[in-house]
Amino acid sequence: MSDRYRRLLDDAGDAYNRRDPDAWVAVWSPDCEWHPFLTARDEGDPGYHGPNGVRAWFEDVDEMFADMRVELETFREIGDRLLVLGQMTAKNRISGEAVSSDVAWVVEPRGETLQRGWAYPSHADAQRAAEEAAR
Repeated sequence: MSDRYRRLLDDAGDAYNRRDPDAWVAVWSPDCEWHPFLTARDEGDPGYHGPNGVRAWFEDVDEMFADMRVELETFREIGDRLLVLGQMTAKNRISGEAVSSDVAWVVEPRGETLQRGWAYPSHADAQRAAEEAAR
């Protein structure tokens, strides 16, 4: 993966861990889209659009979870998409129970920023989606 894309993704991961929506927005284009797997696939929602949409996504996630942290471990270019795999840990705000899940992102870069991103429930799902987009 190019150093430029790796820096963008590292910056996105750092912003996520700091729970800093403005720093997350800074690596995305002004007309960005973020499609988390719960809203984009399970509920039929079209995702979050633009800087205000991304900030709303941060608020929605922070209402559900505390002490969130992602460890981004694998970065690959597949066609014109970036595959990002890792692990997320958090605490459920209501129950206080520890939560862990795959980080499984597919990101479409544009120029010096990120344009669109999709989160998937598993590493295998994200890899499959990136490979299908490359065909």
